[in-house]
Amino acid sequence: MATYVVSDLHGQYEAFEAGLKKIEFNGKDELYVIGDAIDRGSGGIKILQHVKQEKNMDLIIGNHEFMMLNAVDPNGKPECNGQDDVLWLYYNGGNATFAEYKKLHGQTRKSLLLWLNRRYLIKTLEVNGKKFCLTHSYYAEECENKQYFELSYRDVWHIVWKSQFRHDAETRGFDIYKDYDYTFITGHVPVMSIMRDYNKPDFNELRIYEKGNLIDIDGACGLGYHPGLHNGALFLRLDDMKVFPVLLESIEKEKEKIDE
Repeated sequence: MATYVVSDLHGQYEAFEAGLKKIEFNGKDELYVIGDAIDRGSGGIKILQHVKQEKNMDLIIGNHEFMMLNAVDPNGKPECNGQDDVLWLYYNGGNATFAEYKKLHGQTRKSLLLWLNRRYLIKTLEVNGKKFCLTHSYYAEECENKQYFELSYRDVWHIVWKSQFRHDAETRGFDIYKDYDYTFITGHVPVMSIMRDYNKPDFNELRIYEKGNLIDIDGACGLGYHPGLHNGALFLRLDDMKVFPVLLESIEKEKEKIDE
C-alpha cells in the first residue's frame, strides 16, 4: 500500500491516466488530487468523475473548483450565473470545464456538486510515522480537516488563492510553515515559476520544489503542451518521497506514434 499526491492537472486527463499507469496504482494504494483538477484543458470533468468513483482517491478543493462551485447553478441546472461566473469562465479557463459539465445528465451534475461540497480544503494524514498536511495553497489551522460546506466563502478564498509565492496575495511572510511539524504538500503556483523567481531560469526537467517543510508539486499542466517546455504532472509517493514526473510532451509524442 502506498500513498500518492498530484496537483494542478487542469483538465489533462491523459496525463492523469499516464501517471496512474506509471505509479502502477492499484486498489490498495491511495491518491489525493490537491486541487485544480479542472479548467484550461478539456478533461477536467472526466478527472473529477474518475476520482469521485474510486474509493481510494480523493480531491482537495483548489481555487478552480472553488470558482466552479460559485459559478454554476447550485441545483445542477446547466446554467452559470453565480458570483464567480465571469472570473471562472473568461479569466481562468472555466469555459472548457463548463462545456463538458453541461453535457452531463442533470442528476449527474447534482451528484457531482454534492460530492464537491463535501471535499476537504486542508487534509492532514500520517504516512510511515511522518505527518503531512495537504492543501492547495495556504494554511489555516482552524480549517484543518473541514469540508467545503462547513467553511465561509472568505475562509475558502484565503486557503485556495493566497500563496507565499504570489505577489498579488498578501501572506504572513515567506517561511509561513516553518513553525509546524507537518510536511506541507501544495500546488497552485507552478514549480517552474518559483524557480525563475529564484533566478534559476534553466528549468530543463520536471521536478518538485522543496524548501524546509514545504513541497510544491504544481507541474504546470495548466500551460498545456508546448514543445520543450518540460511541464506536466508530478506524482509524489509520500511513503518514500519518490517523484514520478509525467511530461505533456511525452504524451504528445506517444499520440503522434499512434497516428503514424
